[in-house]
Amino acid sequence: MSSASKKFDPRSENKLNYKAVGIIVILTISYQIYISEIMLDNGELQFGSITYGLGALISGIFALYVAKRYKGSEIFGITYASLGIGLLLLFAGDATYLYYEHVLEEDPYPSIADVFFILYYPFTAYHLIRNIGYFKKDLNLTSKLFVPGLTLAIVLIFAFISFDDIEGHSFDFYFGLIFVFGSSLILSLAILGVTVFRRSILGVAWLLLAVGLFLFTFADVWYYYLEIIEEYSDSHFTNTLWITSNMIIVYALYKHKKII
Repeated sequence: MSSASKKFDPRSENKLNYKAVGIIVILTISYQIYISEIMLDNGELQFGSITYGLGALISGIFALYVAKRYKGSEIFGITYASLGIGLLLLFAGDATYLYYEHVLEEDPYPSIADVFFILYYPFTAYHLIRNIGYFKKDLNLTSKLFVPGLTLAIVLIFAFISFDDIEGHSFDFYFGLIFVFGSSLILSLAILGVTVFRRSILGVAWLLLAVGLFLFTFADVWYYYLEIIEEYSDSHFTNTLWITSNMIIVYALYKHKKII
């Protein structure tokens, strides 16, 4: 076989690896069984309690690795560094959350941990906005209205569903709206990114990233609703969605690294 025939073709990476998808599905099912059937929801710090932070840490490190690979790039270096910082802020937030819950034995919501969680949104939004703006400088009016429109729709749906469960001026409700807004904005930008890159060699990588961010957004919105009705626990399915979203984000970053 000639050296030319062995030359790497990035188009071959613009496809889903169904073995990788299968592994993610199996790990998702296994994790849910673990937290619901094996891990005791007794307030003690266990492996299941720290997996959210570990997932964000691994995703953040991987994003920074991609950024380092493109050091000097006009766009990818700084944007993937921003995404990596955002994910590491999630890790910092979760570590602080667990410190309040298991060391100080105080209610971690709300707390300083929420500052780190909030800071995740601007760093991730910067990653998405810069990439979209760089590769699609002539967005039409529909595309420009899509992001604020979908963001507002998700926030309003959350407010409508939660309205019957709040009593008076609920702090949890209004504070949670900040996170719902941030997550909805990230989701809207990710979907717009898919429409921009869908016919490029980055199409699958962006689709995976959008799916990961969608699951993260859905879990976030669900979590803040559960906080309002006081039904959240470490064994709830939202925790599994967060872990799955991190696995998909890592896979998306891997695909991006292999393609470009």
